[in-house]
Amino acid sequence: MTTYKGIRGLTIRTIAGDPDPLLAGDIWYDSVAKKVQGAKKPAGAWASGGNLNTARRSMAGVGIVTAGLVAGGIGGTTAAEEYDGSSWANGGSTNTGRQYLKGAGTQTAGIVFGGVDGSAAKDETETYNGSTWTETADLNTARQKMASSISGTATACLCIGGAGFDPSPDSAANEEFNGSAWSEEADLNDARRGIGGAGTSTAALAFGGAGAAGNPSVVANSETWNGTGWTEGANMNTARSEFGANGTSTSALGYGGNPDSPGALVEQWNGTACQK
Repeated sequence: MTTYKGIRGLTIRTIAGDPDPLLAGDIWYDSVAKKVQGAKKPAGAWASGGNLNTARRSMAGVGIVTAGLVAGGIGGTTAAEEYDGSSWANGGSTNTGRQYLKGAGTQTAGIVFGGVDGSAAKDETETYNGSTWTETADLNTARQKMASSISGTATACLCIGGAGFDPSPDSAANEEFNGSAWSEEADLNDARRGIGGAGTSTAALAFGGAGAAGNPSVVANSETWNGTGWTEGANMNTARSEFGANGTSTSALGYGGNPDSPGALVEQWNGTACQK
């Protein structure tokens, strides 16, 4: 029988968990998982870009790397900014200041919805035309810390999970926007807040998240949406909530979040599994 040692002239290392540093091509026996593991690191690296004009967190972000848009954030700010690939410029302010909101679309045709203003969860929805925000149909369920199908459009997107004003139960609610109104669709299998979202209104990914206030256990669960229902998928490698996410249902990134402090971990979803 052919063995690894016979091929490579080396025995497989035994490690409790993952090697540190983790290098592409590494093979080892994980004594915790009790199986042979292999490492394939995704290509690419992070580089510093221009700073925001208004420091913030818990805002909505949409668009692409050369034409991005952020709105809202901690403190209930109404500030919105546009990115051109190197620097940020102030855009039109939103009508409702809030944090923990989500969005979808592009820099010139964006949408944001939900969030919280410090006293109540919000159901307001606003669309952006590249200069001004317009209020449109409200969500059916006011909530914060939800996910969106971030690669969707301002006329076709999902609002996934979340929670009401703290303390409140987590939500499994899933709503779809058609450009004029929100409609209730099939719920998530697992109610949660602080979820990462990717994809479109007909092919979406919801992953990670956490339990309710008072039971804030982070989870690694992932679910995929086919336009009519949710299917449980492979778990993330590291359970987390309130992290950044973008991409499609078959090629997505999840980065940062809690409780990984200072939140630098990145995972890539390939349609079937998350890779570190």
